Amino acid sequence: MSSRIHLPVARSIKEIILLGSSTQRSPIVHIVRFRKPWWVPIAKSKEFYVRKPTPIIPEEYDELKHRYRVYRAEVESIRLFLKIQLSENEVRLAQEQVTHDTAELDDMIKHAQEWNTSISVSRNERQETEKLKEEQHLQLLQQKYAENQVSVTAAAKDALLKHQAVSSDFIQPDKLEEAIEKMLDSRSDYNYAITKSGSILPGEFPDRTAH
Repeated sequence: MSSRIHLPVARSIKEIILLGSSTQRSPIVHIVRFRKPWWVPIAKSKEFYVRKPTPIIPEEYDELKHRYRVYRAEVESIRLFLKIQLSENEVRLAQEQVTHDTAELDDMIKHAQEWNTSISVSRNERQETEKLKEEQHLQLLQQKYAENQVSVTAAAKDALLKHQAVSSDFIQPDKLEEAIEKMLDSRSDYNYAITKSGSILPGEFPDRTAH
């Protein structure tokens, strides 16, 4: 793009660019960032330019070489010093980390043991309390069972006495054999016949005929 543009034309182009950038009305107008202002002329070409070498002063060159060697030596010494310091710090930090980890592990073991001890004590107390409650509950159940058995036995005895009083044919345990012999001796003969008129025809044992 030529840099020799008249001032009114350049101003009009600049206004169009600013208008397009501010209002976004023209999508084909783009802002261009120039390398230098438009009024500056074209730079001179360096196609056939050869730079003149900088003159070297021997005394200055030797002094610079000496100072550079000193600088390199100082930098190398500083580097080695920092390397040694870093290695020492790494060893120290590793030892401190090991010490810290050991102390932390010991502290954790101590807290774990204390916690286990407290939990064991509370667990034993809880088990003793539960055992005592269970024993009391069993005793209460046994007591209720015994009272229930006593009441059931008393009710059975009362019912038995009532039945004995009502039933005259009740057999006492001590007279059981006598009652069995009596029943065997007083056997009834059911081998008989009944006529149409209702009379009984006795069988083999007329005296034992059941009525």
